[in-house]
Amino acid sequence: MIERWLVLVYLLVCVVVGALATRRVLGSADEYWVAGRRVGTWVNALAIMAALASGGSLVGVLGLAYSGGIPATLALFAGAVVGFPLATILVAAPLRRLAKFTITDFMVFRYPHGLVRALVPTIIVISLTVYMVAQMKAAGITAEALLGVDYGTAITVATVVFVLYVSFGGMVAVTVTDVMQGALLFLLMGVTAVVLAMNAGSPLGSLQAATAASPAFGQLPAGGSGYLDYFVIWASAIPVIPHIVMRVATARDPRSARLSLNLATVMYGVMILSAILLIAPVGILEFPGLTDPDEVFLRIIGENFPPLFRGLAVAAVLAAVMSTTDAFLLAVSSAVAHDLLGGYLGRKSKRAQAFARLGATWLVGAAALYWAWSPPALLTQFYTAGVGLLSAGLFVPVVFGLWWRRANLLGGLAALVAGVATYSFVLLFGPRFGIGLGPILVALPVSLAAMLAGGLWGRSDPSDRARAVERLHRSD
Repeated sequence: MIERWLVLVYLLVCVVVGALATRRVLGSADEYWVAGRRVGTWVNALAIMAALASGGSLVGVLGLAYSGGIPATLALFAGAVVGFPLATILVAAPLRRLAKFTITDFMVFRYPHGLVRALVPTIIVISLTVYMVAQMKAAGITAEALLGVDYGTAITVATVVFVLYVSFGGMVAVTVTDVMQGALLFLLMGVTAVVLAMNAGSPLGSLQAATAASPAFGQLPAGGSGYLDYFVIWASAIPVIPHIVMRVATARDPRSARLSLNLATVMYGVMILSAILLIAPVGILEFPGLTDPDEVFLRIIGENFPPLFRGLAVAAVLAAVMSTTDAFLLAVSSAVAHDLLGGYLGRKSKRAQAFARLGATWLVGAAALYWAWSPPALLTQFYTAGVGLLSAGLFVPVVFGLWWRRANLLGGLAALVAGVATYSFVLLFGPRFGIGLGPILVALPVSLAAMLAGGLWGRSDPSDRARAVERLHRSD
């Protein structure tokens, strides 16, 4: 019973945070989307870590380690760790100087064309909705396993809660709740790892026993290109994934944006390594042969910890789910209300714009909830496929649009379309045509080739746009 009360109190706190932020954000797009651009470095770092450390990172990383082994899991999550420094070096400062809201804002600024304005937010909606469905599954199976709450009831309640505080509190509510959620998540993973290591008698005692009992757990299976695929997806996604870009936009200045990303890298890396090396081996030893690998973390918590800690674990999984899902929900609703409808809404009153933001958030939340009723297996692989679509379409045009002087409208359009089309084709039909590489390993080179061809043979950008891009690189 104590577990349910802890979770209920946690959910109520989230709703109260959204309600308190309502007056501040609903009258201002700047406050709603990017929290007035005054979030401090440490707060932003914890919020970034929480936004990336999703239910997939807590439940899914252990499921992937359990089923695919340590090398495969490290390949995927090492990509995310590498992606943070790439974001720091390549995009953080210029995008913060741009002082816009979304990645679509940059793409339209750099490649002003109707296709860009329509295609980029459409990709965002598809990719991040897929990601949200995976997060909702994590919340549902956790509540079902540790609280005895029906899966459908659990995902419905969780969805209503985070839609409530995001729709009314915007980025302000998302930042406050993400800081709480990130702290809770980091604490839970740390305590779990330490307790299990102590039970094993040494820091790596369970890891040694697990690899002895199941050698495949520590080996890289044949067909390693799939793991390179994971690595490249996440390394290229972090610099362009919409919710990270929006967090960059909330920073006080470019220096704070870069430092926040670096601090988030350290916290995220510590948490993931703890999960893979100290927690997952216990699942191999105690629960061999699970039908659904994503249940392994829940089984470990249920068997090794008392009710109070189980309640905190449920709250932490919900925190992981909500800290990512709320950021994604805000990013997807911005893709609808700001990116797709922004031109039309700009001619309307502030009240109409506020209602549009609310409506977009509830619509996206309802759609994700609908799909979450029939959830996928292996959360991490499912949402990684969605993230790969973003990487394939956005990485080359964003990075080259910032740093290559010959980048132009033709190159940007070609890179965007070629990356998305190639990734989709290989993902859906690659095996049928004998393509043995992962979709991102084919799509990124094709996108790059399209950018180079367009830049070399297309018409140069107007001088005013070139000067505007140059200004993004000037020190403050």
